Amino acid sequence: MGKVFACMAMLLFFGSSPTAAMETPEEALAGIQRAVDGNDPVLLEKYVDMRGISARGVDLFVRDFKARPPGGEGDPLLEMLAMSLEGGDSEQGAQPVKLLLAEEARKFVLRNVASGNFSGRPVNRTDLPDGGLFSALFTDVSTARKELRSIRVQRNREEAKATARLYDFGNERSYPLLLRLKAQPEGFWKVTEVENMAELIRMIRQEPEE
Repeated sequence: MGKVFACMAMLLFFGSSPTAAMETPEEALAGIQRAVDGNDPVLLEKYVDMRGISARGVDLFVRDFKARPPGGEGDPLLEMLAMSLEGGDSEQGAQPVKLLLAEEARKFVLRNVASGNFSGRPVNRTDLPDGGLFSALFTDVSTARKELRSIRVQRNREEAKATARLYDFGNERSYPLLLRLKAQPEGFWKVTEVENMAELIRMIRQEPEE
């Protein structure tokens, strides 16, 4: 689950006035990599809707987990959380758990950006962002350098779609990304959705079986 959140989640708030020159979608994607390379979690959240994407990822993960339960011995904490989400008395009752897991994924990514793990240049800092309560969920996640590659953008007025590959220097795997970006009133573009999130979740859940 942590690997899913880490991926999806990788998969930034200062801008010019609405009347000033708008940045391009390509500049936004370059800004994401600049945030990773510069150990800058604030810049990352300027260009990526971390909360929205994480929340969507939790919904899709629970759906996939229910459709394809893990074989053998799974993660007890993960199974307990997934069961509480899929078998709750109501959607309203499951919502707090979903919000908690989405926030945990966000915190994991921001901490690893700030620490320099995702840039491949770890730094010794005492003021790192909170890593979250359920760090055990992310123990099998690669915290090596992450790099966006092969970026292509198609723009349509105030929206854009981009394809890219997210390369993980730890497991040496390349993950396909289909991203949706929206122009922001402040003058920059922001990734608001990972359109192939369900596919990424299936891919990453299958990795331990390979």
